[in-house]
Amino acid sequence: MSASAALAQALRAALQDHGNPGQAGTMQAYMKSALPFHGVAAPQRRQLVKTAAALYPVTDADMLRDALLLLWRDATHREQRYAALDLLRLQPAQRLIGLWLLPVLQEFIKTGPWWDHNDELSGESLGLLLQRHPAELKPLLRQWATDPDLWFRRAAMLCQRGLKADSFDAALLYDCILPSMTPSPLAGEFFIRKGMGWALRERSYAAPEEVKAFCAAYHRRLSPLTLREALKVVNKRGL
Repeated sequence: MSASAALAQALRAALQDHGNPGQAGTMQAYMKSALPFHGVAAPQRRQLVKTAAALYPVTDADMLRDALLLLWRDATHREQRYAALDLLRLQPAQRLIGLWLLPVLQEFIKTGPWWDHNDELSGESLGLLLQRHPAELKPLLRQWATDPDLWFRRAAMLCQRGLKADSFDAALLYDCILPSMTPSPLAGEFFIRKGMGWALRERSYAAPEEVKAFCAAYHRRLSPLTLREALKVVNKRGL
């Protein structure tokens, strides 16, 4: 058995052993998930991932990629896919993240079309990829901003939310928001409207006047939900 298969198998067994059937149904209903849950809460799940990764250390990018894909593609329960994303949070994996990960993330976005997967990978590993490889990622994210798949659009909008001000590209943010403001079947989607508002709200911590000006300029094309989310911090602080 390969090291990546051993890691994936250990994680599946740990999640099954620590499941709480009494919580599993509630979690599945909340996420509207076709996959069942084991009933493992996020803090415990992340600790199980950390323990398994200590027993089967991720030593190179190939092992990490294979483990991610095994956990994702062969998942029988939703926590197994969460575990794949949790692996990417660990320091050994963080050091290995490079452009090789991009096709993996694209597969995850395409085959895991829901906010839990999308928001985790956009805010964590996709943001780190953008920091490390801006020349390759920025044009790609601008392409995603016009993709027919709303989850690629949402990921493009939200991938900078964890970045510090000195590495934040405001022009990229607005380039990823503007295409979803034009009349289209996606423009009225709740997750797009919410994603726009969230991305703008995160930007408002560092640049409140910029966000206020953007919302004022485009207020007729932004939904009430987007405006409410975007200006929440600005209004709370009385800026």
